Amino acid sequence: MNQVPTYSYDKEVDVLYISFSPGEKATAAVELNDNILLRFNCDEKRAIGLTLMDFSVLLQLTNLGPRSFPLSGLKELEPEWQEMVIEIITKPPVNQILKISNYTLSFSETIPITFVEKLPVPVATQG
Repeated sequence: MNQVPTYSYDKEVDVLYISFSPGEKATAAVELNDNILLRFNCDEKRAIGLTLMDFSVLLQLTNLGPRSFPLSGLKELEPEWQEMVIEIITKPPVNQILKISNYTLSFSETIPITFVEKLPVPVATQG
């Protein structure tokens, strides 16, 4: 299934909805952090969409480049769900929007982080 993603931005609440499979309902959803919701097909381990809340904040640049955010929601998942979600977010189409990396606190502790890639198309605004 190679559909073109659709983007819908609600300027009033600063939320971007991205649908990788327009019209398809997700069977599961996970909050990757307070601002990013991943919707997916659990059986097929396939992304259905992303919801990016406070979108303008997610796109902010710093003096050193894109602003990164911890994926704090991953640590709250059971290990098998963590593995599945990491697999989904590190391959297309999600990895074309979210760039995933790790921040290493020590030899034994890392924090998964992300930043939002510049979108490949202009986002049409509503409201």
